[in-house]
Amino acid sequence: MIKTNTAQKPKLPDWINQPRQRPLAIAHRGASAYAPDNTLEAFSLAADLGADMWEVDIWLSRDGVPIACHDSDLVKVAGQPERINELDAEDLTALITFSGQPIALFANVVDLAIARKTALYLDVKNIEATTATLECLRDKAFERAIFGTTDPEFCRKLKASGCPYPVSFLVGLGKNPFELADHSGADIIHPCWERAGERPDLLLTDSFFTEAARRGMPVVTWHEERQTVARTLCQMPVLGICSDTPELLKPYRDCYPNAPLVVCHRGASTIAPENTLAAANAAFAAGFDFVELDVRKTADGTLAVIHDNTLDRTTDASGEVSRLTLKQLSQLDAGRWFSPHYSGEQIPVLAEMIACAKCWSGQLYIEIKDADSAAVLAEVMYHGFLRHCFFWSFDPEHLRTIRKINPDANLMARREDYSSLEACLQHLDPGIVEFNMTNVSEAEFAAVRATHAKVMIAFMGDDQKTLGKVHSLQPDIVNINDTLGWRKIISNT
Repeated sequence: MIKTNTAQKPKLPDWINQPRQRPLAIAHRGASAYAPDNTLEAFSLAADLGADMWEVDIWLSRDGVPIACHDSDLVKVAGQPERINELDAEDLTALITFSGQPIALFANVVDLAIARKTALYLDVKNIEATTATLECLRDKAFERAIFGTTDPEFCRKLKASGCPYPVSFLVGLGKNPFELADHSGADIIHPCWERAGERPDLLLTDSFFTEAARRGMPVVTWHEERQTVARTLCQMPVLGICSDTPELLKPYRDCYPNAPLVVCHRGASTIAPENTLAAANAAFAAGFDFVELDVRKTADGTLAVIHDNTLDRTTDASGEVSRLTLKQLSQLDAGRWFSPHYSGEQIPVLAEMIACAKCWSGQLYIEIKDADSAAVLAEVMYHGFLRHCFFWSFDPEHLRTIRKINPDANLMARREDYSSLEACLQHLDPGIVEFNMTNVSEAEFAAVRATHAKVMIAFMGDDQKTLGKVHSLQPDIVNINDTLGWRKIISNT
């Protein structure tokens, strides 16, 4: 039988108790799927992706300064054996790390959180760091914070010291969360059950939430990056959900069901290397609808996904794509040019991108650069994906081939490539007509829709005024690079 702690718990602050439509999105060590964890880059990106809170790990330097870092030593960060408490803060921030991002002072994280209006979920790694962390928060008048710990004794000491912030207790698998909560005196319960099989959310039963509610204890869950589990958790009565991909907890399509469909040009290419699985996963995790990709043939006829005809710009090699085999391409690094965080990312093949889209129930815009169009269509049909993609190419012969083989294939036509809208609509019966900001026309939009085709506007810049104009034109689809900027526009309308 569970024993209930009858001690009066302090009232939780209003910002925690306020009603909300969705759980708080807590970026686990920042947006750590896309940037080195616990860095200012990761925290800033988390804010861009809509995170409500950042989970921050804190150690104390030799000279008593709180440092944002997960491990107690510098092996994973900089390949050095020293522990954080063996170096002064100035030495730590001057280190050359593997990621190229400096180790962050906690004070700088707080400053950034104030600027980005973000709350903090603090994993203070030892009791020695607590006083300095609290002083930093007090000096900056920072209110929206939660302290978290896995140590009951640490939790009790925090509470006994008069910590003005709620304290969350992190509970591992196989342990009774409420007995430990009673023992620790925590305000919030945080089950860390991400390794409990494919569906750890099933462990959060009605009786679990009933008991938590009876004790007045909000629930925060483990870091979760699986779409099905994350979606289920978002429907549960939890205060917050941690995730390396915080945008997964606020997907575009769920939050804005009536907004235009979004094509992410070469994937989420502002936060991950273009035309990679990383960029595709980031786009779909954010809840966007389409990933645009470019297809080229290799020396052995494989359908590789890469924009340029040469390897120079987006890999660690040079030369023409068409001269290398798939095996040779697989040995190249297609991520480090973008960021050391993506070192080892490979050039994908079309089949892998289709599999990625299917995993997320997403769609693709397939641009044929230099490939056998019949082979591209065959690959799509082999995977049963024809209804979930559309095609385009600068070479109209590719589109004619696809239309001849399969009349049901969805083709896109660019209005700028035709002398009149009538010629555009008559050529290959496109299901999508793309306009740009130099040729938009509401009258032509109506004519396109009269044929049951969709209107798409392409804009590859990041100017917020122009993105706002694109939205005001009410297209059916937008084809954009700046997905973060687009989301800002939608959220403000």
